[in-house]
Amino acid sequence: MSDAALEARLARFLAARLGAETVRIAALERSTEGFSQETFSFEATVVRAGRTETRGWVVKREPVAGLLEPYDLEPEFRVLHALSDDPLPSPPTPWFERDPAVLERPFYVMERLPGEVPVPAPGANGEGPFTDAERAVLGPAVAATLARLHAVDWRRLALDPPAPGAGPAARELAAWRARIARAGFPVEPILADSLAWLGGNLPATDRLVLVHGDYRLGNFLVVREHGTARLTGVLDWEMVHVGDPHEDLAWCASPLWRAGTPYASGLLPPADFFAAYAAAGGAPVDPARIRFWSVLAIVKMIAIMLTGLAAFRDGRTSDLRLAIFDHQLPYLHLLLATTRGWIPGGDT
Repeated sequence: MSDAALEARLARFLAARLGAETVRIAALERSTEGFSQETFSFEATVVRAGRTETRGWVVKREPVAGLLEPYDLEPEFRVLHALSDDPLPSPPTPWFERDPAVLERPFYVMERLPGEVPVPAPGANGEGPFTDAERAVLGPAVAATLARLHAVDWRRLALDPPAPGAGPAARELAAWRARIARAGFPVEPILADSLAWLGGNLPATDRLVLVHGDYRLGNFLVVREHGTARLTGVLDWEMVHVGDPHEDLAWCASPLWRAGTPYASGLLPPADFFAAYAAAGGAPVDPARIRFWSVLAIVKMIAIMLTGLAAFRDGRTSDLRLAIFDHQLPYLHLLLATTRGWIPGGDT
């Protein structure tokens, strides 16, 4: 679909939803950052009841093929829609549409929040994306926001909870094991060993929470000003579900997202991040559960990359970014070996 056709369809959609007389779309951009859903941002000038207003919006659309197949955007939308009036910094999300006549595939629309998304990569100076002053403010804010997210009453969100006890760990392990199997690639020895270890060490939890599933550097929206920074949004809720709070903690602190620093998501030493989370109202952190979820975090990333490679191999996408995952997998297997303790130097 051309940009002009997309603009026209978005204008008609917004006009119908807002009861507007006219809608003009401008500054349409297709994001090239994400590897999962298709993301479009734009400004809409709306004339309604004789008044004119311009606001920024973001559309998330189901891709033809991607890293988190099979896709179903509706549970993610339900969560974001329910949280639209919550103080949690999630983007207000008013509309979901499944009718293919609108944008060909299911999509939802959310308000565009201010800020930029620092990426999990070292900066030009070889250090992480944040200054010490920014880390001092953002680290506790990110930990406190996670504690706030885990305090949300998930029972009102129409999500399917796992069985109590070891249910959250068992369900997540089964889901990622199934993704690895569907990709159809040979399983490396360290991955096979890790899957077996995870299956034999399922941790139990007595607390089920709303789990973001991808809470980490790269999904934080940040405004930088006056030498400091503030968190304005938490993005990319594709993997939201009910589970063990340690899953988000371990994922956020994983070496995957440290951007060349020793810090959880480039912000705080992992122990300090866990302490800040507990101080903000989160439950005390159990090191044994963190270890399980830390190993599963690397397994999860391998499964995501294998899914992308399978989509490229099968001709369902021509996105070359997915093809190069083949060159990144050796690093992930090395990181998994380190996290499992096969190689000295693991820090979970």
